[in-house]
Amino acid sequence: MKPKNHLNIWTMLLAILMIWLTAIFISLYCGLFDILNAMPKKRLLDYPLLTFFIAPFFFWISAYLCRKYSPNAAGNHLQSALLELKKHPHDFEKASPFLNVRLVVVKTISSLISSFGGGALGKEGPATHMSASIFAIFGQRYKNFLPKITLETWILAGCASGLTMAFNSPIAGIVFAAEKSIKMGNKNFQQSISWTLLTVAIITLIFHKSSPVFIFRAIDFVSEIDLKFLVITAVICGIICLIVKKISFYFLSKTSAIKSNWWHLIPITAGLIVAGISFYSGVHSFGGGISTLQKALSSDTILLSYKEVGGRILNTIFTFSSGSAGGLIVPAMAIGAGIGSIVSAIAENSGGIFLLIGMAAFLSVMLGEPITAAVLVFETTGQNIQALPFLIAATLISFATGKWIEKIN
Repeated sequence: MKPKNHLNIWTMLLAILMIWLTAIFISLYCGLFDILNAMPKKRLLDYPLLTFFIAPFFFWISAYLCRKYSPNAAGNHLQSALLELKKHPHDFEKASPFLNVRLVVVKTISSLISSFGGGALGKEGPATHMSASIFAIFGQRYKNFLPKITLETWILAGCASGLTMAFNSPIAGIVFAAEKSIKMGNKNFQQSISWTLLTVAIITLIFHKSSPVFIFRAIDFVSEIDLKFLVITAVICGIICLIVKKISFYFLSKTSAIKSNWWHLIPITAGLIVAGISFYSGVHSFGGGISTLQKALSSDTILLSYKEVGGRILNTIFTFSSGSAGGLIVPAMAIGAGIGSIVSAIAENSGGIFLLIGMAAFLSVMLGEPITAAVLVFETTGQNIQALPFLIAATLISFATGKWIEKIN
């Protein structure tokens, strides 16, 4: 027994080292993504016609890498891995196509290339998926030495780790793991949450930053909010997000199913269309959305117009459908902020309150986890605790709207 206990201690220390190394990798990835993501906007402003050459070429490379070396690196297949584990809890081979080293490498390179080309996808989806993959691989490799920790637990802790690092949001990471675990009907809920808490604590100890991702004033929701516009914003976001989500995944599935060489025209055409839309709609319809969100939140006037919001919606759909790797969380928040900006103009409220409502409401349907969406917006914008009930109300209304429309269709 002593050698086994001794081995377990060393394995646990190795697990802690793995958590830190994964966090360092995700941190470096997110930093590089942000640098590359800023370049297309500058290029569009300085050399607009160059975008029509750069975007198609890099869209094609990004999509080709996924198609050739790891098809599951495109889109969002983390949910597929969780579904396979739910069906076959003791068979990692069923989930391994969605959680492996090749996928991590391809998703890293493909998403960075897409970002440089001007793709309207974010870093958070890849960060979460890659972190979950690394955790799952480690858990499978050392399952004989840490037998009580299930693969579901490793994956959920990895998701929390990736979300924490991408957004400097430990609370949202923990809530995401809990919400996802409940939705899955996880029989090891207590274990999953305990290990997630430990993982996030280990990461937060070293990597947590005191300031939120978005620099924004704390809003007094009680005195500033107009509840009828909160409901209107949430319902509109729920409807539009469901449409965007359905179209994006539908066209990605159709693109992935093409077997002939005609496939090469898909990402090239998507790149040309994104370049054209960005040329017409402006820089706020371009890129992953982090800088757009920051400028919109810090602006004293209403920044985002119908043209920019519509352009971002189309750019997100075409980038995602091209088969490139990338996430939809930040794009969803950016689109939601745009819708909130339009509502602010109608409500004659330039305080940014409906930008936050729109961010949370749109993200609720895109992510599928309404409480996580509310907590993420609350945490990344540094709001007072009084804002949280209003954000949760918006995400639940939006989520219910999306579910209701799905049901009647």
